[in-house]
Amino acid sequence: MPRDDEKLLRQLSLVSFLLSQRRPVTPRHVHERVEGYAGMTDVAFTRRFYGDRAELEQAGIRIEGACGDDEPEAYFLPDDNYHLPAIEFTSEELRALSVALTLLEGRFAYARPLRLALVSLTHGLPDPGEAELERVAVSLAPDEEADYLGPVLAQLDDALARGKTVRFNYPTGPELEPRERTVDPYGLSRVGGHWYVGGWDHHREAQRTFRLSRIDGAIRFATRRPRDFSPPHGVDPADFRTRPPWQLGETLGVATVRVDDELAWWVARTYPGVESAPSETDAVVDDGRPSVQDVPSSTIFTTPYADREALVSWVLSLGHRAELLAPPDLRAYVRSRLDVLEAAHHA
Repeated sequence: MPRDDEKLLRQLSLVSFLLSQRRPVTPRHVHERVEGYAGMTDVAFTRRFYGDRAELEQAGIRIEGACGDDEPEAYFLPDDNYHLPAIEFTSEELRALSVALTLLEGRFAYARPLRLALVSLTHGLPDPGEAELERVAVSLAPDEEADYLGPVLAQLDDALARGKTVRFNYPTGPELEPRERTVDPYGLSRVGGHWYVGGWDHHREAQRTFRLSRIDGAIRFATRRPRDFSPPHGVDPADFRTRPPWQLGETLGVATVRVDDELAWWVARTYPGVESAPSETDAVVDDGRPSVQDVPSSTIFTTPYADREALVSWVLSLGHRAELLAPPDLRAYVRSRLDVLEAAHHA
């Protein structure tokens, strides 16, 4: 049996044993009665037992210690430290989950875990979405990347759960030459129809995001250790799911965008990575082009960008209510695209 499987079986056996005990148990009882520890020397048991306790605590399962002046060291696992609080869903919420599952079936990489969770939540209850689906008329594009990226998604999901550092070849530099990258994965996200993994890039010594379809070849674990890292304090994997498409990748620069206040609230709410700029950023743009810079009811935003095409497409999609002010070369690029568009309409 592989080492990782042995460790998982040992930790599950430890949790099961402690939950079955009505009073704290000594390390000797654990050594003798929990599968996976039997046959170890005292030194080996002590090292593995305390290591397993630490890993279980990182997973949210805290084994408590109890000892008095005249009592030996002992441990127990309260139900509250293991069992999650009961979740009560309304009929409307269950109906929404059921409809979402049906619409995502075959189009979503995690449809199977979603189905298993829904079966558990609705066990013994009628199908909450059966009648609702007759009134649903929604067509979703299939998640084509998930079809051929299935093994990659599965391995990265495993690496996320186990805290494993991974290695893969990825296009780097102006020549887009595939080079090996070593990454601590923090989160997976699907943005603009593409799957990305975000985490700590050891080579860049910074957080980076990588598009899975651009990975060249297989993904490999960097070490044989059971666990390589834990996400640093303050890092929220959800941050990778809220990044706009133009911020995915290595940052090329910072853009300044003016947005009418009628849309500014929506930009601030929809894109957390786009920040309101201080008033001194409100500089005059003098490039001989018409500008809306004198409109008083507008807000200045700044945003780092890694993909200029995605950023320009977003700004242009806002129409006359948005204007890219800086940097100058990017503003000139936007104007050139508008000139081509205008010429095409007058042709």
